[in-house]
Amino acid sequence: MTKIIHCADLHLDSPMETHMSEEQASTRNTEIIHSFLRLTEYAAKNDVRAVILAGDMFDGERVKVRTIDEILDAVRRTPNVDYLYLTGNHDDTTYAFADHDVPTNSKLFGKEWATYEYDGVAISGIEICEANAHSLYLNIPHKNGVINIVTLHGQVGSSADVDEINLSLLKNKGINYLALGHIHTYSEQPLDSEGIYCYSGCLEGRGFDECGPKGFVLLTVESGHLEHEFVPFSCRQLHRIPVDISGLTKNSEIGQKMKAAAQGIPSEDMVEFLLSGGVDPTANLAVSYLQNLVKRDFFFVKVKDQTHLAINPEDYKHDISLKGEFIRLVLDSDASEEDKAAIIRTGMQALMGEEITL
Repeated sequence: MTKIIHCADLHLDSPMETHMSEEQASTRNTEIIHSFLRLTEYAAKNDVRAVILAGDMFDGERVKVRTIDEILDAVRRTPNVDYLYLTGNHDDTTYAFADHDVPTNSKLFGKEWATYEYDGVAISGIEICEANAHSLYLNIPHKNGVINIVTLHGQVGSSADVDEINLSLLKNKGINYLALGHIHTYSEQPLDSEGIYCYSGCLEGRGFDECGPKGFVLLTVESGHLEHEFVPFSCRQLHRIPVDISGLTKNSEIGQKMKAAAQGIPSEDMVEFLLSGGVDPTANLAVSYLQNLVKRDFFFVKVKDQTHLAINPEDYKHDISLKGEFIRLVLDSDASEEDKAAIIRTGMQALMGEEITL
């Protein structure tokens, strides 16, 4: 039996883009590094023979020395596991290991096809570049009598450009498993009658466009048969929670509905509440207050206002009050619907003597 891990898109040392505090961002960056360290420990304890790193191990050219030290020391501590590293579009100019003593069990896929063989498995890979974007499909490695795994990084498509992986040119080439990196959510699809292509997703979500379970794929090869399973592995999960607040006018009511919608989510996770629905112009929707109301319930909380004003212009057609005149002027203006809603909400709060929350 041979076990292989397929993972990708760690994006080590990336800037956090979820408006976290400096302390929270530092914590998350450390956790992302530690998730890789935990993966190396998992591989060693579970007799995994090789770990495929299918691109974007780093997030850019600026990589901390301590990050490189952590990665290489973890690789040295697990000498029975090979780490097969394919650079991606984010780390193809990093040269992170250039001035370091790289362990022999750390192996690289370059701009020409390379193949590493294990018991019953052949793992091939290539870094797609301008020079090989078309030619790489002409000589895809294949070993008879074993499970063939091919590793690439990029978006699947129908062209042979450097930015795309042409699936049609990979069909019927004896590929049993196409290990891909670039997309941060786990997915798998048939490649042809013999194999599948799979994005492992990232190990840890960094922003709210990376919600849901994150982890790696565990491949098991035995007697010429390949099985695979997704293994959730992140220390935290990100959630986007829609909350329809139509008809609610009190922040206390909205806050309770938010809490009910997030019931069951672990306190160590990260949550973005998306407020939606039609809101009365007299409602004093205070996003900062609502965020403070729930921020202690989770590691990180963000509240996003996607509501619209529930206004029927006919209701104010003959209203001779200051409120009616104000709403008519705004509704008749050339402002966008989003700006009209903001102006009316702020103006109504001022007219009602409420505190204005920007």
